[in-house]
Amino acid sequence: MKGLLKSAAGLALVLGWWTLTGPPDDPNHESESRIPSAVWGGGGGTLSIEADTTSAAQMRVSFGEKGDEGDERSLDSWEDVAAGHYSWTIDVPSGVGGYVELSAVDPKQGDELRWTVAVNGESVDEQSDRLEGPLEKGYAFGLQTYFDEYASGTLEDGREAAE
Repeated sequence: MKGLLKSAAGLALVLGWWTLTGPPDDPNHESESRIPSAVWGGGGGTLSIEADTTSAAQMRVSFGEKGDEGDERSLDSWEDVAAGHYSWTIDVPSGVGGYVELSAVDPKQGDELRWTVAVNGESVDEQSDRLEGPLEKGYAFGLQTYFDEYASGTLEDGREAAE
């Protein structure tokens, strides 16, 4: 039940993020069907994600940079993956935050998701979850975290990699 509530809260956060970053036809909004190795030239730090899934899943990483009105830009990236172990390393610029999300596709009871997210070699988020019962219609099974800034490892609640 805890996993289902976390998933519902995560979905609400993603919808809120999309509301803030604008519609997909916004000229300052980009989309990629792969997780990039560098975002907007990078240079601020390194975001690393190690993920394991026992079912097909989709990894999503969004990037948002705030600026003067009309100067903001955002990038939504995703990759569809089969069950297994995956890793991504992304060179990120300073001042950019966003969501990291791993969502199972058509999960079955007993499926598991696990990840470690690190910034500049320091683990900042470790999560795992197991689907204990059949997934109810209208619910998702996934992991999610939000970064105020990727390069410093600052999470939504203000925790940083150095703590």
